Parts: sequence; structure tokens; C-alpha cells
Amino acid sequence: MMEERKHLLDYLAQLMMIFGTTILVVTLICCAVGDEGKGYSTMFALGSKGVPVNTVLQYLLSSGCVTVFRFLFFSDKIIKKMSVAKRVIAMLISVIALIGIFAYIFGWFPVDEPRCWMMFLLCFGLCFVISAGISVWKETTENKHLADGLKQLKEKRNENIDRSK
Repeated sequence: MMEERKHLLDYLAQLMMIFGTTILVVTLICCAVGDEGKGYSTMFALGSKGVPVNTVLQYLLSSGCVTVFRFLFFSDKIIKKMSVAKRVIAMLISVIALIGIFAYIFGWFPVDEPRCWMMFLLCFGLCFVISAGISVWKETTENKHLADGLKQLKEKRNENIDRSK
């Protein structure tokens, strides 16, 4: 029971992190180019005044799907043997396909215009690079912290062995 609750909380935390980041990025884009995109995309229906509530809810749904993809590709519960590189590539392909489907269904941008896809891929790529950079930094910091803790533990152990002689 406790383990199930932990997984649910992990899922919800990841969902909120993805959703919050998505809304922040979309809001910044809205502020920058919302008036030009008004009438062109449902995301910019309010121009630079903000993101419509129905679009926010669509992003919540997409964030939920991305979170499911994350747990699917980065836990060993379903996919047992796959390299990290293949998992990342599969995740990227899945997210791009999801966004394409949602863009078509919800009218986020005209899917038949290559310029819109170029802008989407540029924004997506930029967000991916930033996210990957943060992840590498976080992992490096955690690994250093763990290595320091292990070093201290070994030093204490050696001190205790020396004292007992």
C-alpha cells in the first residue's frame, strides 16, 4: 500500500513539474507573440492576454500522457531491457507524435504548415536541451554528494578500525 502511494505521488509530482513548465513556456510565448498568433492558433485565442482555460486543460492532459511515457520508458516495470539512449529516443518520438496528434485535434497550430512545425521543433529542442542540461547537472551533483558521503563513511570506518587496534 505504501509503495503504491509512493508511485502515485511520484507520478503526480512529475505531472505537476511537466505541466508547470509547459504552462510557463506557453505563457512566455503568448506574451511575446500572442497578438500575432491570435486567430491563427487556439493557444493564442486571447492574444498576449494569456492562455485560454480549455487550452490549459489540454496541456494538463498532454502532461499526463508525457508523464505516463516517462514512467513507461524509464522504469523497468514494462520495458525490461533497453539502453538509456534507446529509451530517450523512444520517449522523444512518442512525445513529438503526441504533440502532433494534439496539435491536430485541438488546433494548437496548423499542422499542414512546415513553418509551424519548424517553430515547434525549435521550441521543443530548446526545452529538451535545457531539461537535459538540468538533469545532467542534478545527477552530477547527486553523484558528488554520494561520493563525498561514501568517502566520509570510509574515513570513519578506518578511524574506528585504527582505534580498536
